[in-house]
This record gives sequence, C-alpha cells and structure tokens, in this order.
Amino acid sequence: MKSFNDSAQLLLIAGFAIGVGIVVITVMLNNVIYASNMASESSIDTSRHDIANAVQTTTEAYQDAYRYSNGGTYGDYENYIDSYSKKALQNYATAGFTFHLQNHQYSEPYFTQNGLAEGKSNWTLVSNVNTTEVLFITPNTSVMGNESNPLVIEAVNSSGSSLWLMRMYNTSGTINITVIVSSSAPSYRNVTAVTPMEINVTGNQINGVGVPSFNYPTSAGQDYSINIYNGNTTAGMCTISGNLTSGQPFTIMRHYVANPTLRMSSSQMSIDRTVPIILPGGVS
Repeated sequence: MKSFNDSAQLLLIAGFAIGVGIVVITVMLNNVIYASNMASESSIDTSRHDIANAVQTTTEAYQDAYRYSNGGTYGDYENYIDSYSKKALQNYATAGFTFHLQNHQYSEPYFTQNGLAEGKSNWTLVSNVNTTEVLFITPNTSVMGNESNPLVIEAVNSSGSSLWLMRMYNTSGTINITVIVSSSAPSYRNVTAVTPMEINVTGNQINGVGVPSFNYPTSAGQDYSINIYNGNTTAGMCTISGNLTSGQPFTIMRHYVANPTLRMSSSQMSIDRTVPIILPGGVS
C-alpha cells in the first residue's frame, strides 16, 4: 500500500514539474517573440522616420536651390542640388544608409495639385481666405484643354456657394475666357492665343493691357477657398497672395515642378521614391 502511495506522489510531482516547465517555456518564448517584434517595429519606425526626413529635406533643398538661383540661373540651381546631394550622402552614411539622388530638371507645372500631368486635377489651392491681393495666372496656351475640358478656377465660400468662377479653354488657337460672378453675365471672353499669356486677374489685365473687369471679389466679406478643376488639361504658372481669415498673410508661387527620385537602402530596407516638388513653393 505504501509503495502505491509513493508511486502516486512521484507521478503527481512529475506532473507538476512538467506543468511548471511548460509555463516557464511559454513565458520565455513570449518574451523572445515580443522582444523580436519590438526590435523589428523599432527598425521599421526608424526607417520610416529617415525616409520621411529625407523627403522633407530634399523638398526644402530644391525650393532653396530655386530661390538661390533667382529662379532663372539653371547652373546655380544644379550646383546647389549637387552640393546638397553630397552632404546628404555623408550624413545618412553615418546612420547606416546609402543615399542617392537622381536629379530632375524642372519643367512647367500643370495646374494639378502636385504639378504633374497625372496629379490630382480637382483640388483646393488655398483655404480660409479673407482677401486676395494678387491673382496672376500664366497658362501655356499650347497645352490647354478644349471646351469639354476647360481649366476652371473658382472661389467658393464656406457653405459651398460659388462667389466667382473663371473658365478657360482653347478653340483652334483662340483662348476663350468666361467669368461668372454669382448669376451675373460673363465679363470677358475670346483672346487670341499667345505664349506666355499673362492674366492679371486682380489687376484686370492680359499681357499688361487693360481688359473689361474680371470682377474678382478681392474681399468677399466672408472666408472662402480657391479651387481648381481640370488642372491636368493645362500647364502654366500662377502666383497668388493675400490674407487668411486668421489675419496671417500668405503667398503661393507655382513656377516650375521638379520630380527627383530618392534611393535609400540599409541592411533592413531599400526604397526608391519619386518626389514631385513645386518651385518655388506652396503656402508661406
């Protein structure tokens, strides 16, 4: 009888030991998996941070290069970008990254959000506007849609109502400009195509010559947004400045677009990213 009790006790002790062992192994395995995941996520987050930082600094470098070259001396612009690329290569090497910048000669932008022909064509140029002091547009008349695909620039109030709208399109070399202020009649139309065609909306001029008023509401007595539609049908430049409803002045200058490619790699990742950059820059 005593021998049977001893065997039962040994079996109980052995079962308990096995159970404890399983628990210990499970806890250790979970800790290993958790530590591995944390290290992996940390590496991913670090890589994402480095990539985002590279995109931001590259964008700023291109915009600074354009300003440094006074918006016209391409040799100075290229030298600035080359200097930035070499410095970035050195800096990222200390963090374990290879960095390569494939430069891209800037070109005339489309009226899309990112300036490229395949960019977002219906978008908001600026929101929460109180007054617009300058609205200057230089559309490329040779790259302009027809009547079924006009470039549209519209001022819209916070409730979604149109305050002012300009529609432009090319018909066999003649640029048709239609302006609609609420429900009023169009104020200007049919201009012979020339490139560049400089349209000073707030100054009521085309190529420096006075025209019938565009009736743009420089101060609408309410906050509004300026929207662009069919921006992929027309290339060209624009400058707009004024004041936001917060009282802060703003300036948007879309003269050119660059489209460089960043190549970054490390032991954990490798990525190529093309970065459309508006020159000289967005809202400031």
